[in-house]
Amino acid sequence: MIRLIILLLIPVIINTGCGNENDMITPPPPGETYYKIITAENGNFKFEVWTTNNDTLMTGYNKVGFRVFENGAAKTSGYVKFYAKMFHFTSTDFHATPVEPQYNYNSELGMFTGYIIMLMPSDTTSRWYAYYNYNNEFSVDSAQFDVGWDYKTKFKIFTDLGAELSYLITVVSPVDPVRGLNDFNCLLHESPDFVDFTQVNTAAMYLRPRLDSLNHTSSGNMNPVYSGNGIYWGKVNFDYSGGWKLYDSIYYNNRLITQNGTPYIYFQVP
Repeated sequence: MIRLIILLLIPVIINTGCGNENDMITPPPPGETYYKIITAENGNFKFEVWTTNNDTLMTGYNKVGFRVFENGAAKTSGYVKFYAKMFHFTSTDFHATPVEPQYNYNSELGMFTGYIIMLMPSDTTSRWYAYYNYNNEFSVDSAQFDVGWDYKTKFKIFTDLGAELSYLITVVSPVDPVRGLNDFNCLLHESPDFVDFTQVNTAAMYLRPRLDSLNHTSSGNMNPVYSGNGIYWGKVNFDYSGGWKLYDSIYYNNRLITQNGTPYIYFQVP
């Protein structure tokens, strides 16, 4: 049985939420606005987590940046690593969630940037705890943080029974699909146990959209190909309004990893 041991050897101070203009960063146009949502401190070390569009991390894909300080001085080189585990109070088991393998410094934003994918919201029976590391020089451990529920979240878990591995497809876009051609961006992760996740960058994906109400499959779709930063990029054509199932047959390591049932993501198109 896997156990989560939360060690608080040195007091850790956690603050969440946005307060004033100092908690916002807007890069040059057409950039997005980042909001500071978490501060984790341990002695002279401080980590800040920033994200776009929300005042907290949400289920699904989150674009994030980290700011790191030692004795009040900001770090502008090296890297950040971040891990998150959810502990359920009614059990000794825990699970993790996919994150960027390594967050590198983005000089335009002044942050170490990447993504965090949250699989579940926090509630009264379960909590998320984070581990922050800067360049293997210092860290903050077992810092609690909250996750909200995003009803637009779209991801799918499936299993390759022959390889005894689970996979997670996470949709980045479209968030609000429209009739016609849409960008389709997604990430793919592999896990043997939902504790360790590996970002998969070399899969071959084949999309098939289907509108069951009309027994219809659209044309003009583009199969996703890996474009960097963990993301596969393609296009999907929802040429009618209605409820679409977007199926994805995936090959990886010379295997059809969707052989036990082709996963699909559901989109309601106005």
